[in-house]
Amino acid sequence: MTNLPTVAVIGTGFSGMCAAIQLKKQLGITAQVFEISEEVGGTWRDNTYPGCACDIPSPLYSFSFELNPNWSSHYCPQTEIYDYLRFVARKYKIYEQTRFSTEVVRIEWMDQAQMWKVESRNLKSNTQEMTTGYFNYVFAGLGPLRVPNVPFQFKNFTGTTVHTANWDKTVDFKDKNVAVVGSGASAIQAIPELRKVAKHLISYQRTPAWIAPRVQFEYSCVFKFLLKHIPFFMRLYRNIIFFQHESYYVNFGYHKTFIGKLVHRIFKFLTARRLTKAGRPDLIPALTPDFAPGCKRIAKSENYLEALAQPNVTVVPLAVQNTQGNIVIDAQGHQQQVDILVLATGFDVAGFLGNLDIEGREGLSLRDQWKSNFPSMYKGTTIHGFPNFFLLLGAGVGLGHNSVVTVIECQVELAIKCMKHAISKNFIAIEPTLVAQDTYANNMRKSFTGTVWKSGCSSWYLNEDGEPYGLWPGSVTSFWWSTIHPGFKNFIGYKK
Repeated sequence: MTNLPTVAVIGTGFSGMCAAIQLKKQLGITAQVFEISEEVGGTWRDNTYPGCACDIPSPLYSFSFELNPNWSSHYCPQTEIYDYLRFVARKYKIYEQTRFSTEVVRIEWMDQAQMWKVESRNLKSNTQEMTTGYFNYVFAGLGPLRVPNVPFQFKNFTGTTVHTANWDKTVDFKDKNVAVVGSGASAIQAIPELRKVAKHLISYQRTPAWIAPRVQFEYSCVFKFLLKHIPFFMRLYRNIIFFQHESYYVNFGYHKTFIGKLVHRIFKFLTARRLTKAGRPDLIPALTPDFAPGCKRIAKSENYLEALAQPNVTVVPLAVQNTQGNIVIDAQGHQQQVDILVLATGFDVAGFLGNLDIEGREGLSLRDQWKSNFPSMYKGTTIHGFPNFFLLLGAGVGLGHNSVVTVIECQVELAIKCMKHAISKNFIAIEPTLVAQDTYANNMRKSFTGTVWKSGCSSWYLNEDGEPYGLWPGSVTSFWWSTIHPGFKNFIGYKK
């Protein structure tokens, strides 16, 4: 293929790597990859807190084109996922095409040139001067779990503060009084490990989480031998896990039915039984959510509830109102003096753009456009007014029941189909029509009606208007079906 378009890929997590690999495999394009850190890996490079692991089975949380027979267990720790991503990067030569320690600050669509102007800076340079490049296409694999959320009430704490998204391994927790704020995935994974070394741990929970038992087990040498030497077996095993997780959608999409109500009763029963078995039935009211399972993300753990029941752990079922010196003050005014404050307060996912400024046709700012409106996209990947731009794992594609890696692969496949179509038609630029985008967004909003995400709880899935803008309202299979045919009649093609 002659006169290949130039492509910029931002990020080297699952999204960015998938885009760079498929561009080379399917179109012969070696993209210019930009990475703000010194290594590949994205979320799985940055999150290193104790107990960090994936809550999706390892064989499913990997690329379908690069299955790994060497996972040590069903749910692997952060270190193994990080090693897997670095292996993939070496195999597909991602390192050679990546500018590391380079922050993309701004991208701007040049209307006359019909190209993207990409402004970046080398973070290792003393001057940090801006460098400008021009590209026909941009893939943004920024990732929603990137910018740590640090609420204002913790700014005055004078003791040691550490955020789970920016873990400081030099902090010594041994024999310290530790406060952990939050009840999301990172808190649920970190608390069982931190309480082993802390003198006393206080868990502040504005809202408890539903905890599903994690059926964790090690893969035997024989099983890994079969996975490695019988490719069909490895593919079959992955598909079994995939459809097992697809079946969980029944509870999310139809939570008011008999099945949804049964799931709710089972979760209540399991929570009560585990706490009773751990000798702390008094914690049942505080640790039993008042919303349906799935309204907030369900966490998986075999030891979190049991850790909260230990003698050196205190559960405070209240939000933190303020901090003064090394004192933590809860919503009822109770005070606790602590040595270390651990913020398991998640990420700032608003807009899904992080610190990147994106300016489309006629100076249209994507940040401003999404600031007060539902972040409309077409098929979760392309945006009207932003030609040749593909946002991966942004608004409207998150999941509560299955692997987002599959979603990423569907998005990249859709984007490459758009590029192939543009190349075949001699289009220099392509974008969805506003009508198609609005229709898609409206249909998606309607699809949330009756789902668990609209059942009345607050979560990062929701925007300020209470709309679940961060999620896909269906199964992964339905997302694949919606993206398998781009619907080119719904696109505008621009020629030179």
